[in-house]
Amino acid sequence: MLKTLLKMTRPINIIIAIITLVVGYFLIGDFPCFALVMQSLGFAFAIGFGNIQNDVLDFESDKRNRPDRPLPSGRISMKAAKVAWISMLVLSVVCGIVDNIISGIFFAVLALLLVAYNTKLKHIPLLKNMTVAFLCTTPLILALIYPAMPRETDLEGMEMAMKLGFLYPAMMFAFLLTTAREIYKDLEDETGDLMAGILTFPIAAGSPTARRFAGVIIAFSWILLPLPVVQGYYPVLFLIIGAAALTPAFAYILIQSKKQNYHKAQSMVKIAMFAGLIALVISKAV
Repeated sequence: MLKTLLKMTRPINIIIAIITLVVGYFLIGDFPCFALVMQSLGFAFAIGFGNIQNDVLDFESDKRNRPDRPLPSGRISMKAAKVAWISMLVLSVVCGIVDNIISGIFFAVLALLLVAYNTKLKHIPLLKNMTVAFLCTTPLILALIYPAMPRETDLEGMEMAMKLGFLYPAMMFAFLLTTAREIYKDLEDETGDLMAGILTFPIAAGSPTARRFAGVIIAFSWILLPLPVVQGYYPVLFLIIGAAALTPAFAYILIQSKKQNYHKAQSMVKIAMFAGLIALVISKAV
């Protein structure tokens, strides 16, 4: 049962969130070890509870559309799943409180947002996609609002504006590219969603409109690449590495989207997101 519960938490998503959190602190030059441990656990429990609660609420539709999932297949009971997500919700907030009051409030608000998404927001076309994109930026938001560790470094007394300057490129690209990726995922699942009666952005607006909108987001992300350099937060090296890695990736995404190979398009978006983070880390390190 524990193995099944672990799978329901989506461990890959947890790992991605923790990596993003570490990258966020690296970009501002801070590394609060105890806080990182507690915040990583907080995100692990938050993502776990959000995904398990989502599976509980989707039980009836999954019985028809995805009977192989743990709950419909009977590999885990509904009672065990409910106990698991409630426990993880509490543990997420507790981990935040053990860190400090700011983290405690952050994880409490994150829990409310996840519940709102699972119960209401995921049924609203496009807002659903943008909410998922915003959730992907939350590790960076926590790094932004977390107090800098007082020590003899440039971080001492660092103002919010300076921290935002180092973090907003990662937040901006994560939000834009995740929104595009979620639209491509909906385009890929359009036939199944239509049969299941699930209203998504491609179904509501039409596939061509959704495809063009995702393409505009990808193009806009490419246009914004020089912005952190022009503003002086990152060196020209970021633009060189970012353009070299992302230009062919974005071109590939648009080509595959036009061919309606949405699985390849959204897979490349994930790769592009990591390439962008790597470009930021390398340019910051240098």
